[in-house]
Amino acid sequence: MSDRIICSTVSSGGKRVCFPALKMVKSGKLRSGTGAKLKRWKKGHSSDSNPQTSRFRQAAKSRFFSRPSTKSDLTVDALKLHNELQVGPLEISAGAHKDTQMEEESDERLSERTSGTFLSGLSDCSNLTFRKVQRFWESNSAAHKEICAVLAAVTEVIRSQGGKETETEYFAALMTTLEVVESEESQAAVAYLLNLVMKRVPAPVLKSKFSDTTKAFMDVMSKQASSDTSSALRWILSCLATLLRKQDVSVWSYPSTLQAYHGLLSFTVHSKPKVRKAAQQGVCSILRGSDFLFTDDALSHHPATVTTAKFCIKEIEQAGGEALWSFT
Repeated sequence: MSDRIICSTVSSGGKRVCFPALKMVKSGKLRSGTGAKLKRWKKGHSSDSNPQTSRFRQAAKSRFFSRPSTKSDLTVDALKLHNELQVGPLEISAGAHKDTQMEEESDERLSERTSGTFLSGLSDCSNLTFRKVQRFWESNSAAHKEICAVLAAVTEVIRSQGGKETETEYFAALMTTLEVVESEESQAAVAYLLNLVMKRVPAPVLKSKFSDTTKAFMDVMSKQASSDTSSALRWILSCLATLLRKQDVSVWSYPSTLQAYHGLLSFTVHSKPKVRKAAQQGVCSILRGSDFLFTDDALSHHPATVTTAKFCIKEIEQAGGEALWSFT
């Protein structure tokens, strides 16, 4: 609408009437001057979904695969305060305590664990790594209940041996538990907890226990490869990727390391989507986020890059495609 005013005289009363002038615009047309302010699709590109500019994506990727250059305000004390504000301690009344104990006694997996022991190992777990697991107690999911049960049992074992509930102690206890549990539900719960704690275990510990840990993971992967459920398998794949990321560059010259990496690669083409996704994310994190890639004398690329490329070419050719690259 324009600001221009049009005045005219009405013949009947002789009065002068003023009203704003209206500018007629054709249907489907924009007003003059507004076209320059809008970004239009180029002809033939109206169906494109991904923008050419990815400034925020690149910034997010650089933060994930790089070390911060300045001192961060995110401290352990700040995280502890945040967790305390977000999640309160678990509380249970006396009546609910009895009901919970009766339910646990009827459950085969919790038949030998009293309600008091269960809650004492879960609600007062001092390691912040498992703080979000405490919220699973309120869930009706059987998988969440199993995770809580395993965490409570492992915590009680560490306390009975005079441990301080560190990440290393939980890692050792969970690895021992992984080798003795038989049910798929318990393996999935142990693997989930391992996936949480291994990200905070000191690198020297993962380097010294690389051989034994890799063997345990490979055994579970071979048993779960054809299983109907995928929970334990995808968490174990994530654990294996974390373990390989922490190793030195010299370890990648060993056949056992490449064998473990090939095992991870093989699951990138698994029939189940969640397993494929976990393996693919693990491979990407190894090739782009291994610790030795961020040192002063870092290599230009990961030692397993060529192996990964050959694997991809082989899978493309087996699927009937044609690879554009070749390696001799």
